[in-house]
Amino acid sequence: MSKPDVLERALEEHGLPSISVAVFEDGEVTWAQTAGDARPDTQYAIASITKTFVAAALLELRVDLDEPLRFGTPRQLLSHTSGLQRELPGEWWATLEFPAREEIVARLDEAERVLPPGRFHYSNLAYLVLGELVAERAGKPIEEAIRVLLLEPHGLRRTTWEPEEPHARGFLHQRLERTLVKGGASASGGLWSTAGDVARWGAHLLGLDELHRPYAHAGWDEAFGLGVECVRVEGRELWGHEGATVGFRSVLLYDRDAKAGAAVLTNATQPAGLRALAASLVPPGRRRDDERAPADVEGILGSWWSEGVEHRFRWTGRLESDDAVFVEEGPDRFRSAQGHEEGEVLRVVRGEDGEPAELWWAGYPFRRDQGYSY
Repeated sequence: MSKPDVLERALEEHGLPSISVAVFEDGEVTWAQTAGDARPDTQYAIASITKTFVAAALLELRVDLDEPLRFGTPRQLLSHTSGLQRELPGEWWATLEFPAREEIVARLDEAERVLPPGRFHYSNLAYLVLGELVAERAGKPIEEAIRVLLLEPHGLRRTTWEPEEPHARGFLHQRLERTLVKGGASASGGLWSTAGDVARWGAHLLGLDELHRPYAHAGWDEAFGLGVECVRVEGRELWGHEGATVGFRSVLLYDRDAKAGAAVLTNATQPAGLRALAASLVPPGRRRDDERAPADVEGILGSWWSEGVEHRFRWTGRLESDDAVFVEEGPDRFRSAQGHEEGEVLRVVRGEDGEPAELWWAGYPFRRDQGYSY
């Protein structure tokens, strides 16, 4: 099925008023298409994709990401591991009119840390705190800071804080939705943009190494870096962010190895499968799980047990387990670089036949026998 046919099918299957997509490779938009009531320059609310701009602004401002702040470090706030509650205190999602910045700052005293720092808990409120940090360090409101630091330098002329014609109207099940007024809460998801601008932004974003180290794992197929998330789709590691707000959904996904990605924007709240559609449009890069492991690593792959718990190891161009990524330090010696037991050594013990007989990770033995005892 051709790309235009895919869009028409999505429009029909999900009852979308419109959909706009753009594909990029090596820094250039290589294909863009709309279906339904939209033009290539039609703006959509991109919601939480805004968070990627907040993260990039902190890098531009050279903020110390490990600086202690009131609600945790910038690194914790960016990766949703500060423990801060999800939303600003109050019933703003009932009125759809968020308060001004001054009231938001005043109501931070009511905010709770609902989990200990280090635990993953998605938080829009964390990005309001980060928005205040950007404004403070830039010496100007968050909206102006993002415009000067990022939008203008990258030529994102159709990315704005308020919708500018032509812009889409949001729908839920064929019902025209009210317009969300973000007020002082814009840092968590207030930008409007086009598929082309989002694709161009993705082409820049994928080169920011600091943002793309997984800090919080929401599951084997999903993890969060700093302002970006990572998903695994059919063996591919794709980064980016999704956005959802009243009447709109959006997805930005890119393959850092292929230097390619896709942006998909629509003005409907309900469509399922938008992530899969975006992933299908990302130009092919190498499939990491198709790579053959080095001979000395092949014997490590598969299932091992420790304390009755199964741990699966695989090769994706690097050694990974269900919840960790390793770097090789020498023969039969690896170190957990991301995820579970970060910083701890994984050591391979071989038997007389030269095959791995045991793994020792963070001081615990791992064996092939599911029922072994110490």
